[in-house]
Amino acid sequence: MSINRSILAVVILSFFCFTSCKEENSEAFIDELPLTPPFEVFLNLSLISNQTLQTENHLYLDDVGLKGVVVIKRGESDYAAFERNCPHEPERDCAIVSHVNLGPTGSYLECGCGESFYNDKGFPTSGPSPRKLREYRTQLSGNNLIVSDN
Repeated sequence: MSINRSILAVVILSFFCFTSCKEENSEAFIDELPLTPPFEVFLNLSLISNQTLQTENHLYLDDVGLKGVVVIKRGESDYAAFERNCPHEPERDCAIVSHVNLGPTGSYLECGCGESFYNDKGFPTSGPSPRKLREYRTQLSGNNLIVSDN
């Protein structure tokens, strides 16, 4: 009789464990920001106006996206571009993403409200934001970096 009770207890415990354990929410990274007007920006990386991308590993494009776009240099020929509008409470005035350069140890992206932080892939690392930053397409062609919304 005690063996049957033990088996029953294991079955019930397993049931509760499986039903209460949650898988990672695949909906958490769905972009909920409004769509932007289509854009395509050509950046000549040899121009002085674009040198911060080489020296400080980032460049802000204020005239595209919802609140602008931050372009970051992740490696020798590895670039990424993200929407500057924070996905967590995007209607707030302070909800603007900035690049923080730590020098040789790396960098991260931070929401201006000071609550959410993101890695160089746009995924949240800490704070209340469950969503990834909206990422735009980048393509390196010779000395030109093309940033676009498609």
